[in-house]
Order: sequence, then structure tokens, then C-alpha cells
Amino acid sequence: MKVETTTLDKSTWQDELIRLWRKMDGKDVQIEVDALNFGDQIEADFVPLKGLSYDPKDDVVQVWTGELDHLIQHPKSIELAVEGGRLLSIHITDADGEVHLIKPESAVLV
Repeated sequence: MKVETTTLDKSTWQDELIRLWRKMDGKDVQIEVDALNFGDQIEADFVPLKGLSYDPKDDVVQVWTGELDHLIQHPKSIELAVEGGRLLSIHITDADGEVHLIKPESAVLV
């Protein structure tokens, strides 16, 4: 199957992240940050997702695992990588060009 990447329109970020969080609530996720100055860093290695949201007022995405409150300030784009109706990862690029990857450990149908 082919991996399809969809770029979300900013006007849908709040609703789409809540929808995805509801599908992924309690499922194990990995959070990885790919930054130009320090390479790939694993922030959380397959821990249960407790929250995923976008706050347009503060322009911040919050990924919460209970152990980690991962904030992505001033996101510039949010993309979904989907294969066969299953979410492979969420790619969030911030104002500095760092890419934050949220990867579910098991299949999540979207």
C-alpha cells in the first residue's frame, strides 16, 4: 500500500487533533523531535497518550502523556501520514523548522 500524506488546513487543527486524540487516547505513542542542530531525539518512547490539542489563542500544540507535557510553540504545519486508512504518524513542524513526530505503536484507523 502507498503512504499518503495529508496537510491539514490550519482552520481544522483544533478539531482534527481532538478527533485524533479520541481515537488514540490511552494508546502507546512515541514522540520524536527531528531538529537540525541536534538530530533526532526521542522525547517519549511508546507511552500512553493522555491528550492532544491545539490552542489557537496561544498558538501551541500540546501532546500529553502523563509523564511528559510536550509543547510545540507556533506550529507552521501539521501533516498526517496514512496507509490503508491507518495513521502512521503525525508530523508537526514548528517555527524553527523542527519536526515533531507522534507515532502510534499500533494501528489507529482514521
